[in-house]
Amino acid sequence: LIVMLGHVLSWNQMEDAYLYDAIKAVQMPLFILISGYLCGIGRRVKTWKEYGAVLKKRACAYLVPFFFWIVLQHPLQPFSSIIETLYALDKGLWFLMTLFLLNWMIYTAQLAGAWADVYEKWIFWAVYLGLAAFVVLETLLGWEFLSPGLTRLYLPFYLTGYAAGNHRERLERIPEWGKRLSFGIALPGFLFLVFFRDLQDVSSLLQLGQQILASFLGCYLAVYLAGLWRKGRAKEFTAWLGGYTLEIYVLHFHFARVLNRGITYDLYTMEGFLFVLASFAVMSLITAGIIAVTKRIPLLNFLLYGKSNGH
Repeated sequence: LIVMLGHVLSWNQMEDAYLYDAIKAVQMPLFILISGYLCGIGRRVKTWKEYGAVLKKRACAYLVPFFFWIVLQHPLQPFSSIIETLYALDKGLWFLMTLFLLNWMIYTAQLAGAWADVYEKWIFWAVYLGLAAFVVLETLLGWEFLSPGLTRLYLPFYLTGYAAGNHRERLERIPEWGKRLSFGIALPGFLFLVFFRDLQDVSSLLQLGQQILASFLGCYLAVYLAGLWRKGRAKEFTAWLGGYTLEIYVLHFHFARVLNRGITYDLYTMEGFLFVLASFAVMSLITAGIIAVTKRIPLLNFLLYGKSNGH
């Protein structure tokens, strides 16, 4: 939902220095962090058979739609478009390839660690940090294949989520006052960075660092507030909606400008607010309609979303 709102603003040239900065700082880091958490609470890979099975599953879920959408959008020159996108992932559905690479790194380290009973954790971290160092080296050398800069940028969020999933029992034992104290520190810190710092320019290490800090603070705030949300119909609806995250991600932004008639609205006016609200609603309805139709066709369900029939 945060991503959808962000795309309504950006695709209609309504980005601002506050709301959009907050959205951009949180939207994809939170998605990657949650993905890492789900991996962390999942079953660890211990054999080559399990390793092959989980990577095959991830390849179907992430890489099939990644490549198919490139072909779908460039039917006259599919091969050249695929090659071009592999060297600049942000020209396509970059998060799918980046997420696959982050998964591959974790599962490879798990498999390596499973070979040593006593030193499993040491081997795991040695392999994982070695792969992470290689990603950093790629960026320093200017390599562009598979856009290692994106993997490097989101690796801390995936790893944080993975660690949280691995130690969720320990996190659940944190007293409530500790969580509230953390929230009390994170909220003003996040608001300060959003309102008084430029989170769009990351041309220096300092600017990149403050953006990453803002992203971590924003992710914590989102997770904390979600934890306070009591169960009910609204929460059940968003939980159900979460099952269609990938479908929504790959479709919605195509319809963010449906109501645009060449007029640029100011976000902080009644006209701008109503335009955003209407655009979000229309975009959502079109997206939901396409999902409802395409999910009924097994081949499209697989090619567009990487899911088998019934999933």
